[in-house]
Amino acid sequence: MELLAPAGEFDSLVMAVQNGADAVYVGGTMFSARKNAVNFDFPELTRAVDYCHLRGVKLYLAVNTLVKEFELSDLCNYLEEIYRIGVDAVIVQDFGVLSLVRRCLPELSVNASTQMTVNTAEGVRELETLGVSRVVLARELSKEDISSIRSKTTAELEVFVHGALCMSYSGQCLMSSMLGGRSGNRGACAQPCRLPYTLLENGKEVTKTLPLLSPKDLCLAGRLSELEEIGVDSLKIEGRMKSPEYVGMVTRVYRAALSGEASEAEIKDMLRFFSRGGSSYGYFDGKKYRSMMDYEPSAKISADKELEKNLRERLRSENKVNPVTMEFSLSVGEPTKLTISSDKHSVTLSGEAGETAIHRPMEEERIKTQLEKLGGTPFALSGANIKVDGKATVSVSEINRLRREGVDLLSEQLCSSYRRRERKVILPERAMPRKEAKTPVLCVSVQTEEQYQAAKKMGVSEIYLPYHLYKKGIDMNAVCVLPELPREGQKLDISGAEKVMVGTIGQFDTARGKTIFGGHRLNVYNSEAAEFLKSLGAKSLTISPELNLSEIKQMAEKTCLPLELIAYGRLPLMLMENCIIKSSYRCACVKEKFSLRDRKGVEFPIITEDCRNLLLNSCPIYMADRMDDIKSLQIDRIRLSFTVEKSDLCCIIIDEYQKALSGIKIDPPKFTYTRGHLGRGVL
Repeated sequence: MELLAPAGEFDSLVMAVQNGADAVYVGGTMFSARKNAVNFDFPELTRAVDYCHLRGVKLYLAVNTLVKEFELSDLCNYLEEIYRIGVDAVIVQDFGVLSLVRRCLPELSVNASTQMTVNTAEGVRELETLGVSRVVLARELSKEDISSIRSKTTAELEVFVHGALCMSYSGQCLMSSMLGGRSGNRGACAQPCRLPYTLLENGKEVTKTLPLLSPKDLCLAGRLSELEEIGVDSLKIEGRMKSPEYVGMVTRVYRAALSGEASEAEIKDMLRFFSRGGSSYGYFDGKKYRSMMDYEPSAKISADKELEKNLRERLRSENKVNPVTMEFSLSVGEPTKLTISSDKHSVTLSGEAGETAIHRPMEEERIKTQLEKLGGTPFALSGANIKVDGKATVSVSEINRLRREGVDLLSEQLCSSYRRRERKVILPERAMPRKEAKTPVLCVSVQTEEQYQAAKKMGVSEIYLPYHLYKKGIDMNAVCVLPELPREGQKLDISGAEKVMVGTIGQFDTARGKTIFGGHRLNVYNSEAAEFLKSLGAKSLTISPELNLSEIKQMAEKTCLPLELIAYGRLPLMLMENCIIKSSYRCACVKEKFSLRDRKGVEFPIITEDCRNLLLNSCPIYMADRMDDIKSLQIDRIRLSFTVEKSDLCCIIIDEYQKALSGIKIDPPKFTYTRGHLGRGVL
């Protein structure tokens, strides 16, 4: 199994390599989901690629943010450059980035980021067919889930084994985005989940004010043999925001653990260096509720500066080297020759001619001693074939010169072997039919049967019905909305549905043969992603709620695929596998109404289904009074998303939007509302 370590700066990369990483993942200064890490500018990234390759280590580059329409040209230039310098793979979230890489740079491997939220074999298989080499699985999977996926797929599987856990599925969190404009999908998460909250049951406090959304850190150092038995390909350590000493310490312990040589004491020392609330096995043994959570405000453990200083020298020694063999020949009157070889690469140099020794000819051992002096280089001598005629001598300085120049030439040859010829990444020129101004179709999504009846009463013809209501046979003509995230092995019966809304890449296979609507969880940010999903069968796509009006218009002008905007509703801030109600209070979520209250007194409703939580925004998006702005986008559909609303309020909201669409001016509502990101957008 590959041991994959993080590096947020060059010192961390050195620590990762020298302490046993088989591969390192880093981010550049653009399109990286760890914007607050130091990251690598282009010259430093080139240096990092060479440093790794000289030591037999792979380097993966995170290009894993969502990309706005106006950024696509910069993305193309960036991809061209990173392709040329020889990164081994790119880690991507955006389907538009995936599309560009597979179409324009087919030799470059693609790893699907955990931000793609792949948690089923169907998702892995779909990505396999699209040319993805490796899938980084969602962190919410159990050992049994991973094993099941492995048995049904052939793509490489990468699994997180150590580091911070998010409460929400990665790629499905809008909390930082909606509350402060800092998007986790853009690498700018402000981590509001680590702040204290109070759980309310029917408006009454039932917990103390605690960090209820803060899981403990993950540590599977003692469980690696189980992952090896499953057939996992890569073990991933989280931590591009962590110190070089942290990276070195954790990498060293996991390298020992892979060999079965890490003691419990060493693992405990590692956790004392940095951990949040101790540690847990995460979801590896299934949901463990409270035992996974860090409810103590001061539970984070971090190494002091003195410990970091003591570790730095111990961890940074040059342990990772490339073995080389050397051949050296010395004869009177013949040029001295040195050949240095490493695997498939070899260089030969000629030096000064051997001279007849006056006192003592040069001996093999003395030559070997000079050839072995490879300290400070990425090489170590594994064998030497030295031929001397017993009469000749040459200066030690000449032997050293040949060795130094040979090492430099071999280094360049090795690095050059990874570099690629320049290739262009070009956005396609799509002939877009001129869009005529039109009134968008009004759609309604519901959570309850009462909301559905309200929508029918108001004459709404396009209704999105969640799978649990669709199964009841309420309306077979409605759009069946597949579960937010299916579980591995879950079987869905949609044989009677003609129209289906999907939220994950794996659900496209489930919905084939139907009219497919793409939900907001696909994170459609740009026209390249829209056209890519269109090629998979999408007939309509929901625009990411993180885009502002200007950005939506830019995208809409570049695709003829019907686009849909969420124009009303409480956006889901988090999709959580671990039930916060059961973890912090008791198992009562189905019967009662629960919400979280933050330190400012703002309340966020919780919807629960099958012991999985949706945390909703405190107030809904409202745009009926700004319908002219929406119409100016020339999009095809707008959606009213009902979640916790009573049927009477649903009727009022539908009526206001119907009037606004017909041209009647609507006043702003009396209740608290938000414009979402339609005005401001995200960083």
